[in-house]
Amino acid sequence: MNKRPIRVMGLLLCLLLGLAAVPSRAQIQSTIRVYLRRLEVKDTLHIDVKGDYMLDGGAMSFQDGASLTVALRGGQLVLHTDKMAAVMGPKIVLRRVQSEVPGGLRLNGNSGLYEGDLHLTVQDGVIQPVLHIGVEDYLLGVLPYEMGDSFPLEALKAQAVAARTYALRKSGSSGDYDVEDTTNDQAYRGRTENSPLSEQAVKETDGLVGVFRGNLAQCYYSASNGGQTELGQHVWPTSDPDAYGYMDMRDDPYDFENPASVVKRSTIPKKVPEEGLSPALHSALVEAMADQLRALGAEPLDELVRFDEVQHVEAITPRYEGDSRLMTEIRFTVKISTREYTFRAPTPVPTAAVPAPTALPQGAEPTPEPTPSPIPQPTATPAYSPFKKVKESITVTLPYFTAAEQALGLSINISKNELVTVYDIGSAFMVESRRFGHGVGMSQRGAEQMAGKHDMTYEQILAFYYPGMGLLRYELEKTPLPALNMDMMATPVPTPSPTPRPTHMPVTAEHLEKGTYLAMVSNINADSSLNLRETPSLSADVLKRLYKDQKLIVLSVSADGWAHVKTDVIEGYVRSEYLQTAGE
Repeated sequence: MNKRPIRVMGLLLCLLLGLAAVPSRAQIQSTIRVYLRRLEVKDTLHIDVKGDYMLDGGAMSFQDGASLTVALRGGQLVLHTDKMAAVMGPKIVLRRVQSEVPGGLRLNGNSGLYEGDLHLTVQDGVIQPVLHIGVEDYLLGVLPYEMGDSFPLEALKAQAVAARTYALRKSGSSGDYDVEDTTNDQAYRGRTENSPLSEQAVKETDGLVGVFRGNLAQCYYSASNGGQTELGQHVWPTSDPDAYGYMDMRDDPYDFENPASVVKRSTIPKKVPEEGLSPALHSALVEAMADQLRALGAEPLDELVRFDEVQHVEAITPRYEGDSRLMTEIRFTVKISTREYTFRAPTPVPTAAVPAPTALPQGAEPTPEPTPSPIPQPTATPAYSPFKKVKESITVTLPYFTAAEQALGLSINISKNELVTVYDIGSAFMVESRRFGHGVGMSQRGAEQMAGKHDMTYEQILAFYYPGMGLLRYELEKTPLPALNMDMMATPVPTPSPTPRPTHMPVTAEHLEKGTYLAMVSNINADSSLNLRETPSLSADVLKRLYKDQKLIVLSVSADGWAHVKTDVIEGYVRSEYLQTAGE
């Protein structure tokens, strides 16, 4: 590939040490290889062509609007069009060529446009799709899904720099691909046509990357750090003590104050009500204080212990040294009452009298007697003594991961790295859990707050989260797209066919409940989609993609613009600005 010399920007962030040297040309690739794992391709892949494409080598070309299917049969890839089928062997490469129409592929009915060259190979008995795409084009399919146009422009620009640097650092690997299209690396769904702010952020930071000690930095980022950044070596240990030297552990007030940051809370009353603590917390505490209960002469059984008062709750024992707020234990000081029990003896069941056998006439056969059914014997039942208060307070410590976390319903991460804080709120203790993701590097929610509320620039955002990192801009000459071999054009090509659209889900709206109404998805392009999320949050899991004119029953709309909706088959949350009341 042809490359221009790298030039360092006049504007540098942070330490000059980070710019003592710049990345070598081998580190700056013009193309990223993206494994499209999210498509979950097995033995069939449907492809709709936009622009013009050809098979590697030009043996066959496909015009704008062509519809193709690749199927795996007997270890071979078979290419189907509406007029023919051809056995292609273990590999197919679809290359984008010069066209008056911007080129790309839509795969398996997804609305995103996958720009670039598609490499299909057979791996472990399935089709492995890997997209070879220019770095800047790749980012156009990342930003709308890692942040989205609901974020401020400066936050999106910081995200563009971080995502570009992350991808380029992983490019050029010796494997079949550089990154996946999932959150294992970065979410990539193809280019959309309704994310103008994301596209602006990519274009205005074109070629801008972060560097440290003559290398591209590892610009890790996560959804929310919970109010404190995490050290890279805590998550990804390395023998190089300075590998993550451009990042540090620091309190993040911007993430903490953002109302969209993920947080869970649980309250524990100081004066325990008659119904007691939650069953899960009750059981966890009784189990943890088993030795203390035995020392008091009490049995560590849930029904023999009553919690009367919670005097103190405290998060203790940080996992790491320094100022880490990642606590691993939670300590309770409680007042309890205990009771004993004995078993009542069962009431005996009278034995039925057995009649004496009568004499039989000589030579007569006796009639077999039926086997009597056993008489069920009653079991002993416990008799409880009254509860007696234990004079002294008891202090008991639970491991936060996962005993206390599960008992209080505070789990957010599978990584078991939530930041837990306990507040005395008067009549109760409130236990709060924060952090969604690993917490290293930039917090997307922190960046949103910095740009949206505090009017900070993307340079300031990056300097806060990567304080030892420098910035430079590289320039690459894009490799020109190949032209179609006109000698091949005499060969008939597949007849263009319209891109299929998913069938809308059914909605029964004859008898709507009071306060609900019928709406439809609007304010998006016909080839775009709207995310239906599990909870009312942009960081929540996407349950399904809804397409334009999909009807929905709106159950409620929150003050912050989230609509609770359902169809006959699914229920979730969407942004209300993309809905229009049916009939309007």
